[in-house]
Order: sequence, then C-alpha cells, then structure tokens
Amino acid sequence: MIPVKGKSQYDDDIKPQFRSSACGPVTVSVILNYWFSGTYPIHVNELYTSLSTTPIGLFRFMMVYKLRRLLGPDWLVKSTNRIDEVMDELQKGHPVAAKFDKYFTLRFFSKPMYAYHWVVITGYEMKNGEIILFFHDNGAPGRESKRRHVSYREHSSMLRFVLITPPDSQKIPL
Repeated sequence: MIPVKGKSQYDDDIKPQFRSSACGPVTVSVILNYWFSGTYPIHVNELYTSLSTTPIGLFRFMMVYKLRRLLGPDWLVKSTNRIDEVMDELQKGHPVAAKFDKYFTLRFFSKPMYAYHWVVITGYEMKNGEIILFFHDNGAPGRESKRRHVSYREHSSMLRFVLITPPDSQKIPL
C-alpha cells in the first residue's frame, strides 16, 4: 500500500457548497500532498475552483488539462483506461486518481460501488487471478476517508484513471 494520508471531502475546512462534489479536488490534493510530503500549498477549496470543478463533479479531461497547466510540462499528467499502466504506477509507489463513472461510460443500469466518484488508488493485489484495487474513498458526511477495496473485473467498464507523477518520481520538498 502506498502510504497516502486520506481526506474526507466533507471535512469542516472544505466549503459547504463544494462538499458534495469535491471528491475530484480532494483526490488531487491527497496525491499532491503525497508528492510534496504533506506540504502542497494549494487547499482543496482553491483546487476546486482552479480545476474547474462543477456542482456535478470534476470531469477527467478537465482534471488533466488544468493539472498540466498548474504543475507544468515536466510532470506526467495522463488519462488512461489501461489497468497495466495503473498497476505499473502502483508498483513504482505512485498513487493513481480513479473515477467510478456509470454515466459518461454509458452504463446507466449498472450497479457499481459508486455511480460517479473520484478516489485515490493506493495498491492492488492479485487474488485467484483477479485484480483487487485498494483505495481511499474520500469520506462521507461525518466520516473520515477510509481504505476500501474493489474488484477491477466487476468495475472495469466504469473505472477511468489519471496518472499524476512528478518529473523525477520522488517526493518534492517545498
């Protein structure tokens, strides 16, 4: 497991009007705090605005576009649907942003763990030939973020990923 410090999108320091759709900015914040050793200077409320998050959430293309501008050209910020790329990043110790999305994947009648929600993938294991992904869920009203797991096979058609890695793939002191 990659030792990220999870955060709830319902924490008191997040604006009340942002909380229900702050899972994307919280996911980015958790990953950037990991890379910057817990000292990334931009708060979730600022990320919410700077990533162009909407009341229905953060679109993956917008996360990639805005993060590339925010972090600069030396960072790897890349959309992927390939589990082999995700597993490679996790093996390198790099947390991965993942979005459960039954709407934009046109899986309206599916019953995923989440209908539309960003999380931080922190590890995986192979169990009986199946990939199990471990992640921080970004909390719920009155509950901190907690570590959970999900079958990749059962959710693969609705999972989308963003890789966020600094140039030298090492933690960055500020």
